[in-house]
Amino acid sequence: MIKRMSLISAYIALGCAATVLPVLISIYIANEDVARREQRDLSLYAEKAMMRTELVTYQGFAAIADLQAEHAEPCSPEYLKRAAHVIFNYRYVRDAGAYGDGRYLCSPLLGEVRTQDVELPPPRWRSNDGYLVWFQQKNPLSDLREDIQIGRNGEYVSIDPQSYVDVMDPAGRAIATINTELNSIVALSSGADPDEMLHAWKQAGRVDSDEWNYAVARSETRALGVVVKGRRTSLFRDWPGLLATWLSFGVAMGAAFGWFAFKRISRQVSFQASLEWAISHKTIDVVYQPIVNLATSECVGVEALARWNLNGRDISPNIFIALAEQHGLIQSLTDLVFDQALQDLAELLRSRPSFYVSVNVSGEDLRTPRFLNLINARLAGTGLRPAQIRIEATERSFLNADVTRQTIAAFRSAGHPVYIDDFGTGYSSLAYLQTFMIDVLKIDKSFVDTIAQDAASSIVAPHIIEMAHELGAEIVAEGIERSEQVEYLVRRGVQYGQGWLFAKAMRREELLAWLEARRASHAPAQPAIQ
Repeated sequence: MIKRMSLISAYIALGCAATVLPVLISIYIANEDVARREQRDLSLYAEKAMMRTELVTYQGFAAIADLQAEHAEPCSPEYLKRAAHVIFNYRYVRDAGAYGDGRYLCSPLLGEVRTQDVELPPPRWRSNDGYLVWFQQKNPLSDLREDIQIGRNGEYVSIDPQSYVDVMDPAGRAIATINTELNSIVALSSGADPDEMLHAWKQAGRVDSDEWNYAVARSETRALGVVVKGRRTSLFRDWPGLLATWLSFGVAMGAAFGWFAFKRISRQVSFQASLEWAISHKTIDVVYQPIVNLATSECVGVEALARWNLNGRDISPNIFIALAEQHGLIQSLTDLVFDQALQDLAELLRSRPSFYVSVNVSGEDLRTPRFLNLINARLAGTGLRPAQIRIEATERSFLNADVTRQTIAAFRSAGHPVYIDDFGTGYSSLAYLQTFMIDVLKIDKSFVDTIAQDAASSIVAPHIIEMAHELGAEIVAEGIERSEQVEYLVRRGVQYGQGWLFAKAMRREELLAWLEARRASHAPAQPAIQ
């Protein structure tokens, strides 16, 4: 009897283990996956915060350069007027003026204080290129307000420290900006603990905590870094409740999940098969969006874009291109777009040797010379110039520098200009981009939209323009919809643009008619009818 009870108990225990262990293992795997995702998301947030820090610092440097540009006598009426102009033009600059011999001399905020001996203590830090920085500098007019002051050659600007850490984040994660040479805090978001954030920085974010994750990022051009902090999610904190839930609803959820997975997989396979069929049977449409010289309103070229209509419904390119990349169809799709563009536009390109068409390529075709060999084969005997076929690749395609650099150089050596598309969405720095030789940067529409608006991201477009000028690259602004955007971009030295202000993407016949109408009328580009 006892032996039988023991056997029954063993079976019960084995059954419980067989039921509970998969649940526990699933929870453990899910917990590890959540931790990895949270850390990756926090690292991306740190990169975003680092970009904000660099942009605010760059604005301070630009404001000083603007202040010095007039060469007016310090503290003269003309000088103070110029300083007031600088304060008004630069969003994060609170004050600007002159200093010397350890004293403030004047500013629009302080006025003329040369005779009042308003003390300016020695700077906390000096950069290699001659900038002086005061951290937590008390404003002479207030016992409460502390600014970050940047000075050079007798001129200074004051910046609100919160500008460095004012990054839009619904989760409200903490940020600290760090001077990497002094290992000291420059700016701190509200509610953050300075000792904790500095400790996390010194540990490179590797802090043993059950409650918080940390991530750090460093500037490649300045002695600046950021550390960010986000709450850690743990599935094991409420493991008894989770276990009871899984045991109670396991069968029902398993059945529901199985049905959903079956439907999802069936749909995915069907969708993938439809795309593969559309590519092989060349039912993907190719349309062309004009690229316009902003100064002259002349259409200089077009971008070839893929469009797919499935059973009367237009499928977003973001969806079917991502699907093509996931299932090894992207190279066939790129070939189709190029072949169709060559067929549609060969006569136009021969008649206008300066006109061009740009074709988007994926990261796959930046790893090998396959697509370049295809272009060379297709262009043979057509009479077209290599420069009339241009290559566009998204910023993320450049991340594997060692693999892609050689292919990019081969495209350019063959005479095909190389563009970085949707620039500004991948947090690339100037130092990183200088390792590549590229011809054109395309500013993403999301940044062009903020031009002439009081938005937090409106400072990104001028920063990208400056980076392009530093690289010696031309610029194409995407998504232009308003004439004031054109005026702003021309003032900043942006050469080209595309968007609905000029024309939507068009089929070959519409494009040729549009070009002929413009040629006949000699009129500048007009807004497209929406």
